[in-house]
This record gives sequence, structure tokens and C-alpha cells, in this order.
Amino acid sequence: MHVSVRMPPALCVALLVALLVGTGAKAAPITVNVRVEGSSKTLFEGPVSTEAIPNPPGISTESSGGPHPCDVADNGTNGGFVPAGPNATSALYDAAVTSGLAFNAEWFESLTDFDVTQVGEDVANSGKNGEYWGYSVNYTTAGVGGCQFQLAPGSEVLWAYNYFNLPHLLNLTGPSAANAGSPITVHVADGQTGSAIAGAAIGEDVAGVTTTIPGSPLTNAEGNATVTLTHAGAVKLKATHVESVRSSGLAVCVHNGNDGTCGTQVVTYACAAAPGSVSCGGPPVIVPPPLVDIASVGGVKSGHVYPRRHAPRVLKGVVKVPLSGTLKDVRISLERRYGKRCFAFSGVRERFVRAPCGAIRFFSVGDTESFSYLLPATLPAGRYVYDIEAIDNAGHTTKLVGGVSHVVFYVK
Repeated sequence: MHVSVRMPPALCVALLVALLVGTGAKAAPITVNVRVEGSSKTLFEGPVSTEAIPNPPGISTESSGGPHPCDVADNGTNGGFVPAGPNATSALYDAAVTSGLAFNAEWFESLTDFDVTQVGEDVANSGKNGEYWGYSVNYTTAGVGGCQFQLAPGSEVLWAYNYFNLPHLLNLTGPSAANAGSPITVHVADGQTGSAIAGAAIGEDVAGVTTTIPGSPLTNAEGNATVTLTHAGAVKLKATHVESVRSSGLAVCVHNGNDGTCGTQVVTYACAAAPGSVSCGGPPVIVPPPLVDIASVGGVKSGHVYPRRHAPRVLKGVVKVPLSGTLKDVRISLERRYGKRCFAFSGVRERFVRAPCGAIRFFSVGDTESFSYLLPATLPAGRYVYDIEAIDNAGHTTKLVGGVSHVVFYVK
């Protein structure tokens, strides 16, 4: 005899959750923005693809006593009864592994979570100052351990050394483009409250080290300061202040007048005579700016040396397109130099082939404003040059800019 039983909806949901947890189901990887501020420099800043880390494989460190899960579901008081997902600690761990930073964390059975004790060379100090690692998500300090805070795509994750003794999390805003030699105004506020921060210094970030720009005043009572950038190219600005976590980087594209970069227009004339000459015979001709503005590489750090086991596997990029622009194609090139031999990555063959040194062999990765390209294998030792260019429907091509769309890195 067949008997049909109708379950209440709530019981059906509970059974479904239990089945998902029991089968190890977890959320798909997401991309978040991770920033790691050490005691004297920025250790990491950029996008990271992260996901739940169940056990196995778990996270195993020098101080953890073996592998343990970091997946939200099995941490804290959840007891496996919530869906697993990426979290603040998994994002930090993935950033550290990707960039070759030392990472250590102690496992606390009573909390069912990790306590981060080291990133890079900065080790937590339990002395009188209590210099510990702490974190915020979207400028909000969390009240739970890092493995217990589930992230959403695009979250801003900040980990900082001596976090609990630094009450201000600086937020720097300002224009994205500037003319060389002309002042711009930037603004510094507390990212947690929005309150203006007076007395903050503005500096240029180079390889994680922020150096105050000579002659630049400190921010005033309204949190504003004027800054003059003298050299063209891509510049990253940061704000610093006593008792504060330094700000995230503000990317500024610096141009020399109407040179066609950073969205500027190139002005030419209808004839070869000098501007203003009676014989010129017509008004100046304004060449419209390219509809594709800036292309930026991702997935690798300029000038960074990666150990081979942590060498990049994913090449990323972002193209900024003005509202009136139409993106036609995005192309990348990856050159490897090892000793006196050079190789170029072939997008058709999906492997490196012998090539003349200095060769740039682009291949298409699509026509979207952001992309990720998975390399077929871990990169071998060598010096690498990663370039990205974008083309609009009018045929305009972005320029290669050092540190932005032209990046050199090493694998040893």
C-alpha cells in the first residue's frame, strides 16, 4: 500500500538546508576588494577571488595545530546549520597566498574560529599596546571572527595591524584625472562616520610605501587639501594620519595638457602654419578623445617577485569606458624572458612559444569591461611582461602605461 505524506513547508526548508550542509554544498567563488595595511606599508591592495574553505582542505598554519574550516557554516555558533560561504578570513588568506605574504593564525576551539597573528612581517604583539590584527567590511568593524562574516560580491575588506588602537579608518576621495603641474583638491574623511579628518598628509604610494608629496599641505578642518602632481602617468595617492589606518589608494591619471590621455582632447590646426597665423585659414580642429579611456591590468602586482608555487594563474583586467563609448575588443599579451631566451603566450595554442625578445603578441579576451583569463598551468621561473589594450568601434587603442596597462613581474 502506498501512503502519501505532506510535509509542512518549514520542515521542507529545514531538510533542504540539512541536505545542502551534509553534502558539503557551498557558495561559488566571489570577487571582493582586499586591502592589508601593515605597520609601515600597504602589504596588499586589489581584487581577490575567494570562496568558503571547508575542512578538508581547511586552513593549516604554524600555530593552528592542524587544518580547520573557514567557511561560515562551521565557525562560531553556526554548527553547520547555515550555508557555507566566503568570508573575511578566507579573503585575507587567499590574498596572502596569491601575493606570497607570510600568514599565521591561531585556532581557538572555544570560538571555533581563527585569530590572525601574522601577515607579512607584522606579528601580533600582546604587550602593553595590544597590537593585534583586526578587520572591517565596508568600513564597519565586525563583532564576530573573520570566518563568521560572510561576504557579498564587491565587498571592501580591510585588515590592518594594530587595528584596535587606530580609531580612524581613512577614506580618500578626489578626481580621477589631473593636469601635470595644476593643483587638485582631495578630501579625507573617517570611513566609519564620514567625518572630515584634519591634519592628514597626502602621499604617493609606490610599491606599498606611501611618501608624502613635497610641498603639499595637510588637510584643513573640512578635510580638504590641494595636491600638485608634476609627472604624467598613473599615480596612486594615499592619506596618512596619526592614530589612523592609512587610506585606500586613489588612482589618478595625470596628463600633459590636451595630450589625448586621461580623456583629454588633442587640438590640431587646419594647416601647418603657426597657431594664430592669418594664413592658417581656419579654426582649430579638435580631435575627439578615444571612446575607450583607460585599461588596467589585474591579478598581478607591478614589480612583485612571486615564489613559483604562488605564481599567478589568473590574468585580470578592467577597461573604463565613457558613457558615450563603445568597446570593440580587449587584448592582452604575456611575454616571458628566461636567461637569453624569450617566449610569448599564444592565445590560440594556449602555451608559450619562442619569440623575439621585446615582442608584444596580443590576443583577444573578449569585449567586456572586466575579464579573467585562466592560464593552463603555473608560470615557470622568469621575468614577465603583462600588457593590456582596448579598442573602441572608431579604432582608437589605449596606450600602454607603466604600472597600469604595462606591468613587469617575476617568478622564482
